[in-house]
Amino acid sequence: MAARLSKQDLKGPDAFQSTMELIGDYISENKKRFYSIVTAIVMASLIATGIYMYVSHYQYSAKEMYAKAQNNLAENLENPENMVKNIKVFQELIDKYPHSWSAKMAHYHLGNIYYNSGEFDKAVSDYKKFVSTRMSDDSGIKFLALTSIGYCYEAKKDFQSALEYFEKAQKSKNVGFESVAFTNIARIYEEMNDKKNALENYRKALEKNTEPTTGIFIKYKISSLS
Repeated sequence: MAARLSKQDLKGPDAFQSTMELIGDYISENKKRFYSIVTAIVMASLIATGIYMYVSHYQYSAKEMYAKAQNNLAENLENPENMVKNIKVFQELIDKYPHSWSAKMAHYHLGNIYYNSGEFDKAVSDYKKFVSTRMSDDSGIKFLALTSIGYCYEAKKDFQSALEYFEKAQKSKNVGFESVAFTNIARIYEEMNDKKNALENYRKALEKNTEPTTGIFIKYKISSLS
């Protein structure tokens, strides 16, 4: 048997029904505004979907080209023809997909190619472009790029600039490379005839070192500077 409605139930309006009536009245009184809002919401959804699909396709296409570039990179870099081909592929990737993750990594690889070929100014330029990008550094690639910039300046005998970038590298995420970072700094101080700072950083390098052979070298340096 159905429950009997009280007088209060019969007299009082249903809350849901009242709300719907209010919404209906609002829509009737503000049809243009309501349809404009609905249209705006639909258009925003379509635009958001379109942007998502475009970005997904953009990144996917960039990764495909990056994979091709990686395959080319596996070829002998000492061959001038292969080096030119690798540079061309990476540069094309950067030009075509400048805002992709792959393009950012392309700058790092170009830096390596130019460094290995002794074109230090070009290497520094691409390494710096890579470092300037906002990328997660969980893998420590930023440390390697900063260190490579230091190596370029060291090769050019610009020890002050080399020291600047080795110190930046040491302050970045460098898990597993701590000893290398301090050794690089110490070596530059040694080149600058600053034995005090060289000795201090060699000692820090020794504290972080885990490689027996490297440890022997660092101990020799500490002994010779003491």
